[in-house]
Amino acid sequence: MRDFPVEVVACFVGLVLVALFASILFRKLRFPCTIGLVFVGMALYKLGGAFEPLHLLQRVHLTPNFILYILLPTLIFDAAINLDARELMRNIVPILALAVPGVLVVTAVVGLLVARFTVLGLNAAMLFGALIATTDTAAVIALFNELGAPKRLSMLVDGESLFNDATAIVVFDIVAAIVAGSLLLADPADAWNLATLSEIPSQFLLVFCGGGLVGAGIGWVLMQVIRFSHHDPLIEVGMTTVVAYAAFIVANYYCKFSGVMAACGAGIVVNYYGRRFLDANMRDAIRKFWGFAAFMANSMIFLLLGLTQSFLINDMGRLRDVAGAVGVAILAVLLSRALIVGLTGLCYNRFTPPENRLTRPMLTVMWWGGLRGALPIALAVSIRPALVSPEERTLVVQLTLGIILFTMLVQGTTLKKIMRRFGMNKGPATAIE
Repeated sequence: MRDFPVEVVACFVGLVLVALFASILFRKLRFPCTIGLVFVGMALYKLGGAFEPLHLLQRVHLTPNFILYILLPTLIFDAAINLDARELMRNIVPILALAVPGVLVVTAVVGLLVARFTVLGLNAAMLFGALIATTDTAAVIALFNELGAPKRLSMLVDGESLFNDATAIVVFDIVAAIVAGSLLLADPADAWNLATLSEIPSQFLLVFCGGGLVGAGIGWVLMQVIRFSHHDPLIEVGMTTVVAYAAFIVANYYCKFSGVMAACGAGIVVNYYGRRFLDANMRDAIRKFWGFAAFMANSMIFLLLGLTQSFLINDMGRLRDVAGAVGVAILAVLLSRALIVGLTGLCYNRFTPPENRLTRPMLTVMWWGGLRGALPIALAVSIRPALVSPEERTLVVQLTLGIILFTMLVQGTTLKKIMRRFGMNKGPATAIE
């Protein structure tokens, strides 16, 4: 029986240490930690090529299952157990509008524009539109906490991201199924007919709601077990870990439902029943554990994101070779984001009292704060070779990398200036609501 090399353990410990030191440094520099970790990851990849002892760093990168089954449940569950239910319900309409129809609009607009103005075919372009529709607000929320952004703005962005991940994964799977079916037709474009598109809402609701119900059920069962733990913190924290991962795995892998919604549903149930069954100290211990776990998961995601981007760019050639297509994709993403944020604000404000309306500064920050992170890469590299040609698959990954680099390095680093210009750095009490 072969054992794994000790160098792998040493590499993991080293990456954790680098992430911790980098977080300290970037906080002192008042630079967004998550964005800074992307730079650090890219620098580590270069060091791995320059020094033989560090060569292992050039073989470390994010994989779809590592993101979906190791990192994502932690981030979703932590967000769910810390949700302010009242603030969520107050803003549930715009959050769901951005996270559900918003993802569909982004998928369609980006897919059609990329298919029209690049060499990608319709199938590959729609897959790209679906995977790039997911937003990653970890860097934005960190910036909000640093500047003391309005609580409502933080809830809108965080809530959208929570449901957006689930929606985007479901839509991506549905689009992949349509693409697979199109390969059996003489003209692949025939698969995108009205009959097929009309089935998407029912498929989406089944997968989306089914995941939430599975997660809520698992959360409820294990919370009943926790009642008999006699307030042992090790057992109760351990049981919440089982809840988060069991819900995600059962729903996503075995039931073919949304694992993100399952982890979210489980977290909401644990949050609700925890207030009834657990004392304040135990709830605090659980939140601290999951806060630490989420911090480590976020740190590793962005550090490995930098390593992965360097790995993929080095493997496929420079992004400047496809600069025109990347430019089209960036414009398509920004346009589609502006469209859905603008329409959401327009429709919501029409039926809302003036004091509860979404202001123009809030909508601007929500538009420019639509960053992309690790999940689009996971979805891009998970595209089966049978669905698209090797050239199209390579271009999809390159476009994904280009979008992520742009949103992280341009949007992420300028968002602070935009917020300060609108006076959104003075805390909830005095900031624009």
